[in-house]
Amino acid sequence: MKKRANWLLIPAVALGLGSCDKKKEVSAPEAPAAVAETPKKETPAAAPVAPAAAPKIAAEERAAKLGFVKHLPQDTEVVLAFYNGTKTADRVKKSKLWKLVEAEMGGGGMGGPGGMAVPAEPEEDEDMEAPEAEQDDAAVGAAEEEPEAGAGLGEPAFPGAADGPGNGPAGPDSEMGPAAMFGTEFTLALGKTTGEQTGNLLNFSRRMNYFQMRNLAKAFVAMVKTGDASSIAKSLEERMGSAMMKDILSDPQSGMATVNKAKMPPIYLAFRTSEADRAAAAQEVASTVENLNMMLGPMVEPVKFDVAGHTFEGAKVLGAKIAENMAQGRAEMEANLDAATVDQLIAAVAKKDLVVVSGTVGDYVVLFIGGSTDDLKLASNTSESLVSTEALAFTDAYASKDLAALVYGQKEALDTLVKSAGGIADITNGLRDGLSGADGLGNTRDLEAMFQIVAEREAALRKLATIDAAGTLAFWEEGLKIESFGGSDPGMVDWKASNKLSRLGDSSDVVMFADLTVDAVYDQKSRDYVEALMETGYAMAMKVTEIPMENEQMAQFKGMAKMFDEKFRPDIASLWDTMSNDFGSSLGKESALVVDLKGASPAIPGIPQEVVDKAKVPRISLISPVTDRAKLSGSWTKMNTTLTGTLAKISELTGQEIPMQKPLSSEKNGNITWFFPMPFFTDDFLPSVTVGDKWFVASSSKLQALDLISQADAGGEGRTGVWFSMNFKALQQYAAETYKLVDDNAETLTGNAFPPEQKKHVLDAISTLDDLDKLTVHARREGDVLRSSIHFKTR
Repeated sequence: MKKRANWLLIPAVALGLGSCDKKKEVSAPEAPAAVAETPKKETPAAAPVAPAAAPKIAAEERAAKLGFVKHLPQDTEVVLAFYNGTKTADRVKKSKLWKLVEAEMGGGGMGGPGGMAVPAEPEEDEDMEAPEAEQDDAAVGAAEEEPEAGAGLGEPAFPGAADGPGNGPAGPDSEMGPAAMFGTEFTLALGKTTGEQTGNLLNFSRRMNYFQMRNLAKAFVAMVKTGDASSIAKSLEERMGSAMMKDILSDPQSGMATVNKAKMPPIYLAFRTSEADRAAAAQEVASTVENLNMMLGPMVEPVKFDVAGHTFEGAKVLGAKIAENMAQGRAEMEANLDAATVDQLIAAVAKKDLVVVSGTVGDYVVLFIGGSTDDLKLASNTSESLVSTEALAFTDAYASKDLAALVYGQKEALDTLVKSAGGIADITNGLRDGLSGADGLGNTRDLEAMFQIVAEREAALRKLATIDAAGTLAFWEEGLKIESFGGSDPGMVDWKASNKLSRLGDSSDVVMFADLTVDAVYDQKSRDYVEALMETGYAMAMKVTEIPMENEQMAQFKGMAKMFDEKFRPDIASLWDTMSNDFGSSLGKESALVVDLKGASPAIPGIPQEVVDKAKVPRISLISPVTDRAKLSGSWTKMNTTLTGTLAKISELTGQEIPMQKPLSSEKNGNITWFFPMPFFTDDFLPSVTVGDKWFVASSSKLQALDLISQADAGGEGRTGVWFSMNFKALQQYAAETYKLVDDNAETLTGNAFPPEQKKHVLDAISTLDDLDKLTVHARREGDVLRSSIHFKTR
């Protein structure tokens, strides 16, 4: 067999190693020890909920539509399936944006990995591109003719089932490559224990973060004791090496308990193939295992076994063999670890096998990675499959759609991951414990208490989050639509509020719009958390100034810290209090961002009059309802007083008078616009704040602010949740008009007309927007279900 498929080995090995060595930048607060003991269920927990009006379809119909998912057992925890890859690639390659990218890269086409050409696709292929109605009828028909258990689940008519991604018949020695392997359908699935094992690894990672911070604090204290700043490097080297490894391995929250529980979770990679290409594809995937044999040699033994009537063959990496190699290097290990710990590590590794096998399951070539052959499970019939559970019922409403992707995450697994991950608390807890009882820094109890407050406030904020089973479908319909059900909700949004500003983005002139209402409890707890971080940062800086160490850098730091503490700390504290309390509580929780392209250009010297008269500039406004105008007015008075005093202090330090500017104002219909006078400003190009009894608007344009207030007063049916939109039609029209205006006045503006090649380049760039219409995102709750709808509409 040829030694091929190195490209396939990369993602396979990456998935395997990724499950055993997550990136250390994943931070986390102290997770409960119970994380490692996630209850094990044979079937998924609560499933994503489909729209109430969605018709329910039979499991056989789901099986026909969802491809390899029908072969997965019911305890599968994560599924990522991608359909019609060739069709998606064709859509992209036909777009003007892609053609522009190709032209910029030399126009020779991009090809596949290693310079391999991407197989050309026929213009029309009934099997690959059957009309939706025909696809559905064929799928249902095939499902009805499904063979009995023992004969497999059958292979219903699915786009690309009859003809593979290649260009005709392919023998055993034909080169498949990624373009062909991923062209029809690709599924990545993670089996039972994935959430538990990933949670253990995340917990291990966050405990490592904790020990890093704790040892950093100890190294800092040691440096203070010696009074030698250069000693910290040596101290860190000692504490971050073998010492930290000892800490982690003896840690009751991670340590050997986690190492003993660690096991490769089941990972399935399935590629749909045509009958003509299947043998070549199977050989391509099997060569991945060959490469593993070459790399690990005597540590590997061949395995061959049957699952649900399908034969799998490959290699088992023997933990016992790896443990033997470790034992040979025992002396080196004992230089850093005690003998008992080395014994435990070797014994734990001896129990950890890694199985990498491949096989053919109906139309699919499958690569499996797991901890044992028993972990590979396949459904013998539909009733044993994930498709027969309510976990995938959310897909029923989209059974007739032209699917591009499916994502499913089991609630139990996602819940474990969320609980295992964290944030700043690992850092603050490590620093707290590193300073606790240390000599050399004086009394650190206040600072330790502040570290604890940060951790507590972060935990309070995290408690607002909820997690449900997650389901997402992407499909082609007037462009690309993505419908999501369930998942993680951090608690930031007030889903029940009817957003009064939701119609401000309806105008065809608005290029970008966003609107949401923040949950009041989340808003308060997030401000408490940020406040704790600010206060702790300040306290840490002040503690450093107490260090009895003198050098140029330390003297400079102490001087700046003292100046800030004496002169500017009260001002910063006052501004924060005013902004977060007086100003924040005087406005409602809803806010909307509105960007349009209708602003008049300011009359800037040197710009031709025609350009000034015709040019349009973006206008940006942020609008919120007013709940207490008196408090809002009072907050400005406080801020103005504080800022005036701050500028006086800066003037004293610099020796240059910097007076506080006095704003001007104008009034219309009870709304007052406040602004600072600047040259060339006009009503339509005027950074300002407009305030009335009902609305507050911070804007780059007075005219836009007043127009938005007028629209908001008119009211209208409100949406709930979060809404975002981007109008590509308006953007293209603006780009074309601006280009024409600049081109017509090029000689006056730049001294020369634009050369033809530059004109073509700009026009080609603008034309890439021909394919795009609008992007909309709507996140909301329907009943108790978190929902989001994304529509990337094309023309």
